[in-house]
Amino acid sequence: MLHIIVNPKAGRGHTMDYIPLINNFLTKNNITYKIYVTTKILDGYDITKNICTSNCSGIVGIGGDGTFQEIVAGLVDSFPRGEKIPCPLGIFAAGSGNDFIMSLEGSKKKALERYKHPPEIIVENFFEAIFKGKTRTIDVITANKMAYLNIGNIGLDAKIVRNAADLKRKFGRHAYTAAVYKTIVSHKNLPLTIEADGIKMDKQFTLVAMCNGMYYGGGLHLTPSARIDDGKITLCLVESMSRPKTMVLFPSLMIGKHTKLKPVSFLDCEEVTITLPPGEETLCLDGNLYKTQGKIEFKILKNILDVFI
Repeated sequence: MLHIIVNPKAGRGHTMDYIPLINNFLTKNNITYKIYVTTKILDGYDITKNICTSNCSGIVGIGGDGTFQEIVAGLVDSFPRGEKIPCPLGIFAAGSGNDFIMSLEGSKKKALERYKHPPEIIVENFFEAIFKGKTRTIDVITANKMAYLNIGNIGLDAKIVRNAADLKRKFGRHAYTAAVYKTIVSHKNLPLTIEADGIKMDKQFTLVAMCNGMYYGGGLHLTPSARIDDGKITLCLVESMSRPKTMVLFPSLMIGKHTKLKPVSFLDCEEVTITLPPGEETLCLDGNLYKTQGKIEFKILKNILDVFI
């Protein structure tokens, strides 16, 4: 049976418009399926874990990056840690940002082209590809055992995501950009201890991102060298920047010039431990926000998940 998990809040509510089209197409093709509609935070995680207790030929998520983070966390927690997940995942990108699909497709341009068709054609093309059964095996990252697909981050950009959540309905996939300047005015750098594959750093950081994919924030090309199947976490480090200088960071990021900025560096590794300052901080995993404190341990789970392509 094919299991389909729909987030009704993703994509400013337009995900629900796909349900009648999916029903018509799958019924016409005599496919056994079940549709689930999430109703609360982490519902995707709970639904996925319940699905994995029965016969699962595949799970399809319909939503944004946050939807798939919950589903992937449920998949990872349903099977022995480190072993290949036997249930493949279909990623029907219907959120506001849809960043992970850009890495899966190979570029932002290719991902946008795939979803420029009328809804009926998008549904038909997507499920016909699933019926062919072609998959790609990719890595997943865990943050204190909570799995995610794309990018985890703390610092300035996590706070931007928090503010962007309030702006999504108005600005759609541009909500991240709209939230940047709102957040910068209250920006403070974080004193962090970071250990990555034996390399230790004690510094002030503006933001730190632990990346599997290349894009975040609605198509910002954060880590051009990251690959979703190379067995590595691409660590993006932005050392202490003043508020005026952070005003340069995000315009540079929008045009792909941030890699030339002096405070910005990258490091490939397999494990990262970040010790936070006292108090509570915001951890962002694929757009989902989690409160955290103390230490965060990131690990790469190599070649663990098949995704339909």
